[in-house]
Amino acid sequence: MEDYGRLGAALLAAERGGESTLAINAVRLLAMTGCRRGEVVGLTWREVDLDQRLLRLATTKEGYSLRPLGQAAADLLGNLARHDKSDAVFATGEHGKTFSGVQRSWERIAKRAKLEGITLHTLRHSFATTANTLGCSEPTIAAMLGHSRGTMTSRYVHVVDATLLAAADRVAGAIAHALDGGDPATVVKIGSRRGSG
Repeated sequence: MEDYGRLGAALLAAERGGESTLAINAVRLLAMTGCRRGEVVGLTWREVDLDQRLLRLATTKEGYSLRPLGQAAADLLGNLARHDKSDAVFATGEHGKTFSGVQRSWERIAKRAKLEGITLHTLRHSFATTANTLGCSEPTIAAMLGHSRGTMTSRYVHVVDATLLAAADRVAGAIAHALDGGDPATVVKIGSRRGSG
């Protein structure tokens, strides 16, 4: 979609302009996973399982959470350099402190892309709306976002199956393709309130 294309162009321009690569990769990961800002900023390599293509998030708003990683998101993570003194995915500095500048970087990137009123949390809503547009069911979207299903069984069942991975692939792939300037036909406008976002 046009907004994702603008965002992708702004991310590329920001990288060329000296914006933190950590921030740019964090924004891309947020867009392609629907994770909350704190879930991505605080992500550790212990929580990343690239072989199974999932995130095992130890602490979220909903408690422990498994999230499927679409191939585009897994590829992004797989290409990140690891800090030799820190388990944080987005580690910075000599001692590998967790990068804390994502919000400030986002404000500059969003301004450059002319995405007024769009926040990092909006990317989560847009991920859900894109998933809905691509035909994903509400339970599938809820699972990808880590929403509690509210049933006793869901508290004990912690699986990411092939169907969920396929859905994550479709959504992350469509968003990554649009961010890279590809045909955005299957991706909704960032911030759209359509569907179950």
